Amino acid sequence: MAPATIDARRHDAVIFDMDGVVTDSAALHAAAWTELFAEFLTRTDPSPGADTSPFTADDYRRWIDGKPRYAAIRDFLAARGIPVTGGEVRALGDRKNELFLDRMAREGVPVFESTVEVVRRLRADGFGTGLFSASHNCAAVLRAAGIGELFPVRIDGVVAEESALPGKPDPATLLEAAHRLGAAAERTVVVEDSTAGVRAGRAGGFGLVIGVDRGGHPGELRDAGADVVVADLAEVEVRGGDRFACDVPGRPSGSVATLSEGPAAPPSWLLTYDGYDPPGERLRETLCTVGNGYLAVRGAAPESVAGEHHYPGMYVAGIYNRLADEIGGHTVENESLVNLPNWLPVTFRVDGGAWFDLDEAEILSYRQEFDLRRALLTRRFRFRDDAGRVTAVCQRRFAAMHSPHLCALETTVTAENWAGRLEIRTIVDGGVRNTLVARYRELSDRHLETVAARELSDDSVLISVRTSTSRIPVSVAARHIVRREGETSTVRGEFTTGGDAAGHLFALDLGSGDSVTLEKVAAVVTGRDHAVSAPDEDAARRLADAAGFAELLTAHSLAWSHLWDRLCLELDNREHPLRVMRLHLLHVAQTLSPHTADLDAGVPARGLHGEAYRGHIFWDELFVFPILNPRFPALTRALLRYRHRRLPEARRAAAAAGRKGAQFPWQSGSDGREESQSLHLNPLSGRWRPDPSHRAHHIGGTIAYNVWQYYQVTGDIEFLTEYGAELLVDIARFWSSAAVFDPETGRCHLTGVVGPDEFHSGYPDAPQDGVDDNTYTNIMAVWTICHAERALNLLAPRVRDRLLESLGVEPGEPERWDTVSRRLTIPFHDGVLSQFAGYEQLAELDWDHYRRTYPDIRRLDRILESEGDDINRYRAGKQADVLMLFYLLSADEVREILRRLGYDLPGEMIPRTIDYYLARTSHGSTLSAVVHAWVLARADRCRAMRFFRQVLDADIADIQGGTTEEGIHLGAMAGSIDLVQRCFSGLEIRDDHLVLDPQWPPELGGLTFPIVYRGHRLTIRIDTTRVEVRSDPGTAAPVEIHCAARVQRLSPGGVVRWPVAGP
Repeated sequence: MAPATIDARRHDAVIFDMDGVVTDSAALHAAAWTELFAEFLTRTDPSPGADTSPFTADDYRRWIDGKPRYAAIRDFLAARGIPVTGGEVRALGDRKNELFLDRMAREGVPVFESTVEVVRRLRADGFGTGLFSASHNCAAVLRAAGIGELFPVRIDGVVAEESALPGKPDPATLLEAAHRLGAAAERTVVVEDSTAGVRAGRAGGFGLVIGVDRGGHPGELRDAGADVVVADLAEVEVRGGDRFACDVPGRPSGSVATLSEGPAAPPSWLLTYDGYDPPGERLRETLCTVGNGYLAVRGAAPESVAGEHHYPGMYVAGIYNRLADEIGGHTVENESLVNLPNWLPVTFRVDGGAWFDLDEAEILSYRQEFDLRRALLTRRFRFRDDAGRVTAVCQRRFAAMHSPHLCALETTVTAENWAGRLEIRTIVDGGVRNTLVARYRELSDRHLETVAARELSDDSVLISVRTSTSRIPVSVAARHIVRREGETSTVRGEFTTGGDAAGHLFALDLGSGDSVTLEKVAAVVTGRDHAVSAPDEDAARRLADAAGFAELLTAHSLAWSHLWDRLCLELDNREHPLRVMRLHLLHVAQTLSPHTADLDAGVPARGLHGEAYRGHIFWDELFVFPILNPRFPALTRALLRYRHRRLPEARRAAAAAGRKGAQFPWQSGSDGREESQSLHLNPLSGRWRPDPSHRAHHIGGTIAYNVWQYYQVTGDIEFLTEYGAELLVDIARFWSSAAVFDPETGRCHLTGVVGPDEFHSGYPDAPQDGVDDNTYTNIMAVWTICHAERALNLLAPRVRDRLLESLGVEPGEPERWDTVSRRLTIPFHDGVLSQFAGYEQLAELDWDHYRRTYPDIRRLDRILESEGDDINRYRAGKQADVLMLFYLLSADEVREILRRLGYDLPGEMIPRTIDYYLARTSHGSTLSAVVHAWVLARADRCRAMRFFRQVLDADIADIQGGTTEEGIHLGAMAGSIDLVQRCFSGLEIRDDHLVLDPQWPPELGGLTFPIVYRGHRLTIRIDTTRVEVRSDPGTAAPVEIHCAARVQRLSPGGVVRWPVAGP
């Protein structure tokens, strides 16, 4: 952060002292005061104790500057011991004014151009600007300077007298200026050059007081209470664009009150859709999901029901249920993240006509705006019914980030050209199913049993359900309040119920031009929540305690502001990529927020946004944790605990396979057992095929890698002692026991695995049995064993011995680990790293043929199976496999591991390997573009940027052809941030060092982002010419930062910089 930063997330308005800050009239005033007192003091007879020596600049600064005219005269003469009457004070004041006006007429009024430039920037960014001055000539001075239009609010000596406002150092005039701008003091910046004004700013509780020192006395302004002192406003940074609509907690701001008129957010903070597009609606629903890390609600139209174009859905982290089906004589079980009761439904009708249906109405205009600053979804539309009546509707919704069990929806209906009876129906629907994903629709989908649907009070209802097999109780309580002209209406709602739903029906009369607003607040509680005895009772209590929509929105916005403080990423003047990356950061935070840390939850591959992959946890945390580690380390710690809690199940899986340690599942859900499907439906052929993805044991390497990276960022030895080392050791034990020793070659082998590629589940003659010696899996196994040993060496000897004893590690096991880590087999062919043993014996695919034949060949496995062929026959990959090594590890680390195994990695082999597999990859996963952008970043920036743009487009353009409507691709979203934050910046945290080695693309402008590292909150700024790292003030120990072949030591409150060569 710059030394003085006016930040739209913290500040709404800026008020300026006039003299000496905006105008250089201070010089005119000082000259007029000097002339006045020269006249007065020379004609004053000296008396005992009176000081009639000449008036000085120090006298002006101490007794005059910033004060009302008459008060200044009294204070100065009292300091000199010269008694005066009230009449004399007024006469002197009037004379001073004459002298000032005469000088202004002769000399004009100069302005400080740097200040004027800052004011214009503030106004362009939507800040309120005002001016205060003790002078009675304020209006005349501004006119003479030609800048009156920049300050719509002005509190001067005239206003102060009329309103009986005391002068500085009393804060009254400053507070009045803020009040007239509609801003709270704590969200207003004061800019002052006098000690009296600075004291007023401090006494008034203003959010930021900037002292302007033009005379070389900064210490006096600091002593008076300035937060920061600058010599000129050119030193002040204006950070616009992230304003959030709140003033102070518990009180809505003017922005909240007027938001329905149109958002104030700049384009880079808005995801906007104009027009209603039925085929694209479910994609919009996913991208406009609102969530808070505990729950998420798809952006479906409130009046819609599940169907071809719409799919309402609400999901709570960790709420799974298992259902069984018979397929081809086999019993198949699938555990799914459950679609929970829909609290959104609101619809209406006029004069007993048809209930509003978006797909049947004549839509005149339609616009959706997703405000990314505060995860607020707004929908505005106008429609005409069969009777010619035109109605306007505005709806806003959010999932409260400050109170994660609460959600809110506000609906305002306006009768534009009609008068009549409006009925509004609002319900909570417990009869929902899991039907979003087409390829699952042959399977069971009803996960909920309704327990109760009842009225809580005249304005509230409750739905209680229970999952059918996991028996988790879930309650949703909703309150419905009707408001007219801002006041709560006396109209009573009629309770309606039917089977699995409960709600209210309101009827009221509207005149032409009238509006009515329905506020709907919902509370969601489950039996898995902490400190909950009965979810239905708890939901009812939370609802009763909940504030109204506006107050909830204010607190919610403030919570998001605090999140953006830690999430923020800025690109200079790059609107589109910045908007998309902000959208990605938002969805990461809506899935995994600090609230998630209180849950037993993992990282769902498709977020909490839909039902793809059944809400399971795969390896996507590998791509997500680099974003969370340096921003929310406590959250990463909690997510790693999800894995640690499932160690017993992973140990059972390993034991069942005849191995030691822990075999973690490729797909995980509620309890840590393997949730991978035994059968998989190919939608192209309609056939169910065996699914051997449970062989993707490389997930253990993911968990181990994430444990170590968390430790590297935080230095959290307590975590390593309590949880991390145990995870590392048990995963290392699994690899060691799984390795098969070949006495003929003296080498070890890992057999029957599926690598990251996913296409190759076996060899052509055994397509379900896995492959041998997958290079990625083997190298990560060695990496894990080595880092398990490092972790053990970091523990106190007694702690280490106790851990090994509790795990039942036998005396010879560590020696076996070391042997395996030095003898695992790595296959090579044609001067490249082989993906697995025998890869070179597979046939080459006719890529040109398939590109000509099919419009999309990303899922070649499905295409070939539908043709009666098998992808296992070909050198064709779905996504990066070998190349994943160069995403996770530096070339030096890969080379070091290979050297440990007795292999060489010549420099030319890396680019040759990259090119080889790039030509044989279909990019059937959104993660593929992330990895390929990364590995190409240094050698081929042009191609790297093409892949980077694919990562940006992955979900917003749904480049996978309809998959995003089933849920976001969380790993790819996080990957887009990681490419900017770590890849292009060259940021590494390795071996207890923070390293920056940027290869920054000029087309991205400059980058600024915060991270937390070893107790420091750092702000990193990178462009094509320099790197700058700032540390916020604090008490952390100094850290060393490596960049451009130089090491600099950074202490809290310090800054270090390096020049860097361009790309």
